Amino acid sequence: MKFLNSLSLQSKLLAVMVLLTLASIGTIAWIGYASARDSQRAAAERQLQGLQRSKASAVKTILAKSRSDVLAFSALPSVSQSATELLETYRQLADAPVTAEMDEAVRRFYRDEFDPALARRSAIKSPDGMFVPRTIPGRYLHYHYLARGPRPYTGAGNLESTDDSSAYGRALARIRPQLGASVERFGFDNVLLIDPVSMDVFYSQYASTILGTNLLEGPYASSNLATLAKALRTTQDLDDYQMADFEFYRPALGSPRAFVASPVFDGNRLVAIMAVRLPLDPIADALSGSRAWQAEGLGKSGETYLLGADLTMRSDARFLLEDPKSFIAALRRSSLTSRTVDEVERLGTTILTVPVKHAAALAALRGETGIMQVDDYRGVPVFMAYGPVDLDSVRWGVISKIDRSDAMQPLREYARRTLAAAVGLALVASLIALWLASVLTRPIADLVRGARRVSAGELDVEVPLAQASEYRVLGQAFNEMVGSLRTSRAELDRQVQETERLLLSLLPASAAAQMMEGRQDARTSFADVTVAYVSLLGIDATSGQLGEDASMKLLSEIVAAFDEAAEHLGVEKVRTIGSAYLAASGLSVERPDHTARMVEFARNVVRIVHRFNAERGLQIVAEVGINAGPVTGGLVGRRRFIYDLWGDTVKLAKGIESDGTTSIQVTRAVYERVRDHVGFGAPFRAEVRGMGTVELYPVLDEAGT
Repeated sequence: MKFLNSLSLQSKLLAVMVLLTLASIGTIAWIGYASARDSQRAAAERQLQGLQRSKASAVKTILAKSRSDVLAFSALPSVSQSATELLETYRQLADAPVTAEMDEAVRRFYRDEFDPALARRSAIKSPDGMFVPRTIPGRYLHYHYLARGPRPYTGAGNLESTDDSSAYGRALARIRPQLGASVERFGFDNVLLIDPVSMDVFYSQYASTILGTNLLEGPYASSNLATLAKALRTTQDLDDYQMADFEFYRPALGSPRAFVASPVFDGNRLVAIMAVRLPLDPIADALSGSRAWQAEGLGKSGETYLLGADLTMRSDARFLLEDPKSFIAALRRSSLTSRTVDEVERLGTTILTVPVKHAAALAALRGETGIMQVDDYRGVPVFMAYGPVDLDSVRWGVISKIDRSDAMQPLREYARRTLAAAVGLALVASLIALWLASVLTRPIADLVRGARRVSAGELDVEVPLAQASEYRVLGQAFNEMVGSLRTSRAELDRQVQETERLLLSLLPASAAAQMMEGRQDARTSFADVTVAYVSLLGIDATSGQLGEDASMKLLSEIVAAFDEAAEHLGVEKVRTIGSAYLAASGLSVERPDHTARMVEFARNVVRIVHRFNAERGLQIVAEVGINAGPVTGGLVGRRRFIYDLWGDTVKLAKGIESDGTTSIQVTRAVYERVRDHVGFGAPFRAEVRGMGTVELYPVLDEAGT
């Protein structure tokens, strides 16, 4: 309410006009958007439901065709004859010679090749020898067709041997090409023949570790394939048919495999059980429309996949087929465990690896059909149509889905167009009203901008003067105020510069900075500084000879000469007390040669004193003590302050005295640093006030004295 009361009448009228315009446009736009949203959602759901039903029908048709093909293949007389001959010769292998060397070769194949390859794919290390066949025929066949077969083992190589001279080997060499032609004609991936009596696998179209193993007691006795074979071993029905769901098939190094099986009869006698790997390519092409997802109206994210009873996928995801790296990265950002994602990456498939545990999946496996909005296996919101597909004892779910954002993309396009039109209309209506307000308030806006620039520190501001008398008077007053501030700022800057110059003339640079920052109480430690303490003796005696004023002037001139020499060498004056002068090098500015600079400064001090004595007939003596080491510095006092250094380094330099003659004496710390460049006299030990006996080194002048 206070805000509204603060507005002028003109501003209130303009605000009401703009708000009414925006409210009208917004209401119409929202009604249109809501209607388009409902229509787009209904269209997407209808499309998904139709697609799901057609895909389920296509999968059922493919499975039915596979059943018909398997039954037709198993009923061929050539298959019955081949199975009979192979089984008879296989049973003869029970008496085949299997030497220790052959056993070791088979074990070496599993230890060095098969087991490591399976562990890399499944990330599970199996016990040593777990998959080695336990029967003599099995070890015999593994020796000739696997241990001595082509490398590396893949589970899909040709079943051939160059040195198997057994009756089985001869029969296999003759029969395998014939069966292979029939297998290729029917489009099967692999064919296995199983003895219904012993449950031994006595034939495989390709070299596989399941060949020669027993499905009752062997390493694959708990597999879905073994369960499938056991269900058919006593059948008397020529058209009997069984299907085993997908499992991680270890003979194929852990890749997912599903099998269908049918009995093979010779007349009324059950000769063998034939197991055929379920062909996946026709199912995958039917689900994806031969990977033409967008052509089927599924956009950039839609797909149809199969779901098993264990709530994992039975077909590969679209995203894995299109861009495996991006898909794996998306799964790692989802709620799936890293172990699951690693398994998908290792095996290169989503079959049996990616869990799908949403409500639509559960409903499909219950035999229900419908559509839901859920989060898919990536954790992305989707529209999802679901339903079952049944074949014998196996039920799969058929899921068709599309990302909600993808399905509603046309709605977003509509919303953008509607919003653009609404914004355009609102702008036209608003600009007409705002133009007049802008004309009337422009002088005030100029003053506001000028005031903000002044508050930001700019003082060269001058606002233009309006034609209206009230605005003109206000502008003139503002410009006069800024001019007054500009004059005051210039005077303040001059005073600040003068203060800074005065501080720099009285204090070292670091102390001056400390003072200007308001840190009078701060103390600074310096790890390595060279200090010189100069004591001028004989100044008091000149007052009787020259007078008090002349004596003070003389001292001032000597100190000024010291200051000039210090500035030239980069040495800083710390303070003067009477006729004593304290200087430091390496204080405000770190200098690697600060000790050498200080020794040279001391020599200049001696030269200056000699020059003053020679010019004015005086007997002034300069005692210079130099020491190097750590010091502490800071301001002393508050209103009347000085900068001082203290510590043992300074205390020792102050305590060095001579025998009443001008001299430069340094400590051992100074001597060690400059002895290669400065001449020194013989060292001596002297008593220093408060420091005990100290070893000192006199500096020789240019003449060596």
